[in-house]
Amino acid sequence: MHKRMRWWRDYGWRGLALGSSTTLPLCTMNGTSSTPEPALGFDDVPFRGIVEQSLAGIYVVLDERFMYANDTFAAMFGYARDEFIGRRMVDCVTPDSALEVMQNYQRRISGEVQTIHYFTKGLRRDGKIVHLELHASRVACRGRPALAGVALDVTERVKAQEALRRSREKLRELARHSNHAREVERARLAREVHDVLGGMLTSAKFDLSRIVKRTTGEGQQDLHRIASGLVELMQETIDTARSISEEMRPISLDLLGLVAALRQALERFGTRHRLAVMVHAPESPLAIDPVVATQVFRIVQEAITNVARHAEATRVLLQIEDDAGALRLRLSDNGRGIDKTEPRRGAIGLFGMAERAREIGAILQVDPLPEGGTQVLLTLSRPSITTWAGGAGS
Repeated sequence: MHKRMRWWRDYGWRGLALGSSTTLPLCTMNGTSSTPEPALGFDDVPFRGIVEQSLAGIYVVLDERFMYANDTFAAMFGYARDEFIGRRMVDCVTPDSALEVMQNYQRRISGEVQTIHYFTKGLRRDGKIVHLELHASRVACRGRPALAGVALDVTERVKAQEALRRSREKLRELARHSNHAREVERARLAREVHDVLGGMLTSAKFDLSRIVKRTTGEGQQDLHRIASGLVELMQETIDTARSISEEMRPISLDLLGLVAALRQALERFGTRHRLAVMVHAPESPLAIDPVVATQVFRIVQEAITNVARHAEATRVLLQIEDDAGALRLRLSDNGRGIDKTEPRRGAIGLFGMAERAREIGAILQVDPLPEGGTQVLLTLSRPSITTWAGGAGS
């Protein structure tokens, strides 16, 4: 269709007379000529059948009025062609589109641009809106500048795009709700594991310790050894329960804030994977919405998981910068880096990070570093830091 538009722009209008019953001077692409060219009656135009039967709307505007329109273009507005010709451009578009349409018209008539391609909203005879894709060029007609153009009715395409946008927004809203519900459940289970299960294990360890103390006599060596082993096993179980609880919902995130929680998470990560970890962050607590803090923590958590799985790094650095305009978190490693020309390792994790960032109005960038390794940069504007506008928590 674009090829058809270009053909009409470059060739078709040079020999088209305007009107089925009247003879108008030849329209040319090159402006008025010092020697008037002969006029053609519409019946003499060799491309009349193409113009009249075109699935695209074809039109000519002179002095801000439609001086020619084929049946297809007139039908886009709900008119017969004879009813449509002579109507003003501004009356055929929605009020909110009128200014843009007239500005584009003046730009071409004045010679500022020769052609222009844009989308606008037309107003049908019955008051309904028709979405149009327009491509028009400046021509000369009756010795004055005019526009000759091609129009496509893209209403169904726009409706499909809007339906797709709404569907995606619903999916994102569902994801927001799912993430929120998951965090609530994680927090509940973390409290259960930490407080209830942890308390029960601690009580059991205390009782076993009493047994150990009372089995030091003659003939009790085996029982003492068994009880001592159980105490050690119980302590390991308590440590595991605490670790699970911390992974599910960091207690420090609620008690000490985001920076402390991230620092502890990075330290545990470094110990577990034998990596050198550094955290550069403000000493003072960040004023940040709890929901935003949770999402930021999860993004960093996923980022360091990707480092462990794919980077083959030996060093990880987290930098947190807080200023009047934004909060920035940079997580960098000295690993193998990321190749943007190849399918990304950990793509699902990266997608989840991007969705979490989008939910809180943040910008996430993942790029290779010039010296090797990868940098994850998360930027939050100040309004989104302190006042979360999402719907998951409501």
